[in-house]
Amino acid sequence: MFNIKLVPSVEQDIERLSRWIKADPYHKDCLNPQWWLTGNGILCFCLQDDIGPVAYVRLDAEDLEGLIRLHTQFAPRDEVLKLRLIKAMLKCVPIVQEFCKQRGGNGIVFQSVNPLLIDFMKRKFGFQPAGDDDYILSLKVGV
Repeated sequence: MFNIKLVPSVEQDIERLSRWIKADPYHKDCLNPQWWLTGNGILCFCLQDDIGPVAYVRLDAEDLEGLIRLHTQFAPRDEVLKLRLIKAMLKCVPIVQEFCKQRGGNGIVFQSVNPLLIDFMKRKFGFQPAGDDDYILSLKVGV
């Protein structure tokens, strides 16, 4: 059985976050590890599976149109195998979708230039290009 947990991200996570950010070619020079701690944004958490942490997630209100921006800090490949991450994302994204719907969000948007992540999010969840390296998933019924 593969389980995931969304647990608070806390001060004790800063060392791990710092290491993960430094190892991330997309984030290494632009993110403060404290930015990922619970209490920031609409929601921040550490995504864990049965083995341990696989990613950190933050949601922010994006604009007056009801979009919610999804930010994710992934673990380096040498710490978390790709299969673990995929399994966790397949369970986590629907939870995030439901959370955003309950908050009255009209859509979820994320930014990426990583072709593998973009393709995964498009194929598995229906995200569509929205310009400027953004991809959006509408949460409106019938859209």
